[in-house]
Amino acid sequence: VTTHHTSGKLPPLAGLCTFDEAQRPGLSVNECVRRLKRSHYSLKRLHQIFNSRISPEPIYELKMAFSLHSHYCAEHVATMSRRIGEMREPPLGLNTVPDEHLKILFDEIIAAPTTGELLIGIYEVALPALRDALRQHLADTNPLADHPSVRIIRFSLLEIDEMIELGQASIGALLDADQRAEIVDWLNLLNNCLANAGGLAGTAEPAEKPVERQHSTLPYWYDSAPRRDKRFSDPYNMGVNAEAFLYDEQ
Repeated sequence: VTTHHTSGKLPPLAGLCTFDEAQRPGLSVNECVRRLKRSHYSLKRLHQIFNSRISPEPIYELKMAFSLHSHYCAEHVATMSRRIGEMREPPLGLNTVPDEHLKILFDEIIAAPTTGELLIGIYEVALPALRDALRQHLADTNPLADHPSVRIIRFSLLEIDEMIELGQASIGALLDADQRAEIVDWLNLLNNCLANAGGLAGTAEPAEKPVERQHSTLPYWYDSAPRRDKRFSDPYNMGVNAEAFLYDEQ
């Protein structure tokens, strides 16, 4: 089918694509699910990382950013879970680690000992890799047959681009060249993890680069101590005690 008959020259297929685009080969259902599972895993780990660093991060602007970005990731995890469930019968295997090198990548980021390393791991490595994987999915899939995936990926990309922009602006404000130079080896480790995984999408030929855990040799330990920067005198933000009002008989 290459032609259509309409009144005038109206866009075909509700404007989703042309007939030629609709007829081109796309991804199989298996491949769509495989790629979405890797993106789902990455977003789930990023949600965990953001949540784990809200309390111990002293800089208020970063607390706000981590809170918002955690929320974004949680929403996109949910939409991808639903989409995978539309294409597969349970069990969906959403708790399965898709690649051991991706696990090491996110284990290293969550264990980053400094704010600078954390920001670079998230906003210069993990999120750009996720963005590239989702863009590749859009380019490779059939825009008509896989339109439900296309919709959720487009929305994900809008907010991933927003996250990257804010994160990289924060890196520029907080890190200088000397601080970057100190973490070159660790940054190489993160990139080696991605290369050995065949990229976040798992579509490239897996490399065999050296990977040795640096910050994640021990299991991750959550630091629950609240921290605030010098603008706040009370780390628990109890300047106004809500419970005092709640239980006041007056």
